[in-house]
Amino acid sequence: MADNSQLSVNDRVLLHLYRFASDVAPEEYPPDTTQAGIASAIGISRTHVPRAVKVLMKDGMAEELRGRVEGHERRMSVYALTPEGARRADELWKATLSSRLPVSSAGKTSFMEGREIEDLLGKRKAIAAISRMRDGVVEIDSRRRKAIRELQLAPKAREFFGREPELKVMDNFMGSENRILVVLGNRGYGTSMLARKFVDEQDDADVCWVSLIPEPSVGELESRLTAFASKVKGEPATLSNAMDLPNAIVVFDDYFSPSDEVVEFFSTLVEAKGDTKMLTTAREETPAYNWFYHKRDVDSGVVSELRIRGLDTDSTKLLLGNEDIEADALRRICMITKGQPMVLRMLRDGDKEGLKQNSVFTAEEIRYLLFLKDKKQ
Repeated sequence: MADNSQLSVNDRVLLHLYRFASDVAPEEYPPDTTQAGIASAIGISRTHVPRAVKVLMKDGMAEELRGRVEGHERRMSVYALTPEGARRADELWKATLSSRLPVSSAGKTSFMEGREIEDLLGKRKAIAAISRMRDGVVEIDSRRRKAIRELQLAPKAREFFGREPELKVMDNFMGSENRILVVLGNRGYGTSMLARKFVDEQDDADVCWVSLIPEPSVGELESRLTAFASKVKGEPATLSNAMDLPNAIVVFDDYFSPSDEVVEFFSTLVEAKGDTKMLTTAREETPAYNWFYHKRDVDSGVVSELRIRGLDTDSTKLLLGNEDIEADALRRICMITKGQPMVLRMLRDGDKEGLKQNSVFTAEEIRYLLFLKDKKQ
C-alpha cells in the first residue's frame, strides 16, 4: 500500500474505535465512543458521524449500544467494533504502517511511513493522530483543543430527574440534519434546566449560551456569536462563521414575545447554512406573530420541535424527596401540579411564599399540597 493519505471518514471512524476495542464490555464506556466524542476526536461535524457508523453497522463492523459513559449519570448511545470490525481495523492499520503519509510538525510538512509515526508516538497515539488527519495531513504535534464552554448566563446545574425520552430526542437531533431544535414548554416546566442538562452532557462540543432575558439587541446578539466563533476558530470570525462550526451548539434561552427586530434576526438564522446546532428554549404561549420559523421549516427538516410536559410519577416522587409517599397522595400531587418541576421544588422546600408568587394555587390549595407531600405509606 504505497499511499494511504486519503483515508475515508468511515476508515477514520473505524481506526478511532479500534483504540477502544476489547473482548470484554467495560462497566463504563469512554466518552470518545459517543457520537460527540467521535466527532471531536477525528475532527468532523457531528452530523457526519451517524452516516459513517450506519455504514459500518450495515457492513457488520460496528454496533450501537446503550451504556454508562464516564462522567455521565445516564445511559447513552455508544459505538463499539464487532469482532469483524476489529479484524478489518487491524488490517487497515497494518496497511497504514507501510504507507507514506504527509506529516506536519513544528510548521513543516514532510513524509513519514506509518510505522515511523507509531515508533515516534506509540500505537494508540499514532492511531489517534492518523484518524484525526486534516486534509490528508497527519499533524504530529497537535492536541485536541479544549472545548469552548460559554455557560456564564446558563442556570446553575442542580439535581435533575427523569426526562430520558426528551434527552434521547435531543441526542438524535445532534446527529440529524436538522439545524435548529426548539424546546417548547410553559413557564416552570424546566426547558432551561433540560437544555443545561443536555449541553453538560455534550462535553466535547463548543457551547455558547445566550440568555434572551432581558432581551439583547440584534447588535449584541451578533457580537456575542461572532466573538464565540472567533474563540472556536482561533481567528477573527463573521456571523456566517458562527453558523458553520462543525461541533458547536448555540443555546438561546427563554424566547418569548421578542421585538420585531429580534424576530427578524432569528429568521435569518433559519435561512443560514452551516453545521452549528441551534437550541432554543421557548414558551408555548409565545404569540403567533412572534415566531421566527414556519411550518414549512419544520416540514423541510431545518427546524424540529420538542414539547415538554410535566415529570412522570417516579421523577415527581424523587424530586419531592419522599420515596415512601402514599400512593394516593402522590397521584393527587401529580394531578394538581401536572408534574411542574418548579412547583414540585417549592413543595419539597416548603416554600409557601414562592408558591403564592409563582403559581395560581390558592392558600388553601398550597396548604393541602404541603400536607400531601409529607404523607407516607
